[in-house]
Formats: sequence, structure tokens, C-alpha cells
Amino acid sequence: MLAKRLFRFGFENPAEAKCNARDGTDYESGTGIWIISESDEDALQWGRIIAERLVSFLFDQVQVKAYSWADAGFAHWIEQEPDLLFAASYLPTVSVNEMPNLTVLAANAA
Repeated sequence: MLAKRLFRFGFENPAEAKCNARDGTDYESGTGIWIISESDEDALQWGRIIAERLVSFLFDQVQVKAYSWADAGFAHWIEQEPDLLFAASYLPTVSVNEMPNLTVLAANAA
């Protein structure tokens, strides 16, 4: 059944990646996106593609070669916590196979 699911994920933005490589730190950002899908698995699969594209987009902005988000093994999940779902109501919504505006998604990362 079609439902709106919140895909949450972590990643390193370019500044964090540079700092982590230089100083051995483990800084990381995170964000989320609502995905309308038939199942959690469909939302996870599409969310992974969005996460990979977001990282590429962020690194392209500073003209630095991006790492592979998938290969880096960052945490990602479908959020279930009611308070966190409510707090994320401002995040963009897409359907499976619909790419969000990456500028907007990047602006919501923290």
C-alpha cells in the first residue's frame, strides 16, 4: 500500500570529509526525505539513490571528487519514532523514482 515514509541518513559533507581525513575525527551530517512508496524496502532502495546523489551534488558544488556514499556504509533507516516523524514534517516529499531538489535537501542537512 502506498504510504509516506521518512528515510533518514547520515553522510559527510565536503568540509567534514576534509576535517575527518586531516584530523582523524568522525564528524557527520544527517538529513531525511519523505518517500511515497509501496513498502519500507522500496523507500530504502530509493533513499539510498537519493543519498548517493546528494553527496555527489555537495562535492560537485566545491569541485571536489565525491566518495561513494554506498561504499562508505553510512547509517540509514526508515524512521518510526512518532515525535521524530512529526518534527520532520518540513522535509521534502518525493515518490519512488522522483528526484528531489538537491539544493533544498542540502539546505535541510545538519
